[in-house]
Amino acid sequence: MTDINDTIDQMILSAVTKDWQKTALVISKVFDNPDFDRETLTGQNVAERIYTLVEGGTLTSTGNIRRWRDSNVKLA
Repeated sequence: MTDINDTIDQMILSAVTKDWQKTALVISKVFDNPDFDRETLTGQNVAERIYTLVEGGTLTSTGNIRRWRDSNVKLA
């Protein structure tokens, strides 16, 4: 699972900027990436990786991160 997580993390980091973006938008950008495996992964998988990146300090967030439309993320 680590390889998949690393791949998702790279997609997230390429979608996130230094400006605030809705968490739902970032998830959508990753989901729309042609390299994203839609047959085995879901938006929830992306969200879980975003939560991990926020907890690890790679991303910063505002609002309740588990409410995708009501929270924002950006590069830390």
